[in-house]
Amino acid sequence: MKEERSTQELNGAKLPVHIRPDGDVDNGVVNVRKSAKDEVVWYSEGDEFEVHFPTTPFVDDTFLVPAGGSQSSGPALPSASIGHYEYFITSVALAKSADPGVDIKP
Repeated sequence: MKEERSTQELNGAKLPVHIRPDGDVDNGVVNVRKSAKDEVVWYSEGDEFEVHFPTTPFVDDTFLVPAGGSQSSGPALPSASIGHYEYFITSVALAKSADPGVDIKP
């Protein structure tokens, strides 16, 4: 009998990070499984935020999270190195920032 895999296993997990109105996050480090094609999904609990990676494991290095909305990172690039990637969150309205991170795992 063929083993069935869940949709989450085939498409990767959507790993939530909630950005609070002050720019802080509820998940300081997210473990993204490159082989599973996991994605980070940032959710704004306030204004519009910009998420920026100086060095990115994703296709894009900047993600705009709309006020009260969400934005996905997409899966890590196959060429992304295993390791820690810092990113910065800036409130578009308040010009405040935070600096959580993402760990890329095999």
